[in-house]
Amino acid sequence: MLTRTDLLARGARAIALGLGAGALLTVPAALAANGSLPDLDLALARLATGSELLASAFYTAAIESKRFGDDDLRSLQRARFNEDEHLTAVSQILSGAGHTPATADDFDFVFPAGTFRSRESIARLGVQLETAALGTYLGAVDAFASPDLKTTAARIAASEAQHLSVFSHIASGHAVGISFPAPLDYETASAALDPFLA
Repeated sequence: MLTRTDLLARGARAIALGLGAGALLTVPAALAANGSLPDLDLALARLATGSELLASAFYTAAIESKRFGDDDLRSLQRARFNEDEHLTAVSQILSGAGHTPATADDFDFVFPAGTFRSRESIARLGVQLETAALGTYLGAVDAFASPDLKTTAARIAASEAQHLSVFSHIASGHAVGISFPAPLDYETASAALDPFLA
């Protein structure tokens, strides 16, 4: 018989395990087996892959700028780790459907001049990029045909919202933003990210 303490301990262990690299989201086995995805799902997965590659490049440059103190730096390093895990998950959507996902070598990342000169200018661009990423995944929750992919997009959106909160706090002093972040459809999300992906 399980006691309350046993149940709580098991729950804590499950949560701890879920926080590790083993918690990467994967393409459902049935989807990977038959390699079929609707065109919009493929387009959204490609857009998400580009967004994650952009985010990883941005976080790397922000960390290397040496404009952040220890607490902010730890947040940025964790966010980059998150983005790399997101990249693995969305890349698996494409590879599971028989497509080759993009890599950083496929892009020239373009950041506005002066972005990395100050903590505040980095945070302002971080707000812009994370708002676009959050909107992209919220839009994907609605647009993905597969319920499993909707769940993947929702989980990534929750993480992107945390990243947005970090930059919002640095840029404006307010970590908590609007009650209902806007989902972006494919065309709007693509337009928001295209200026940074050459």
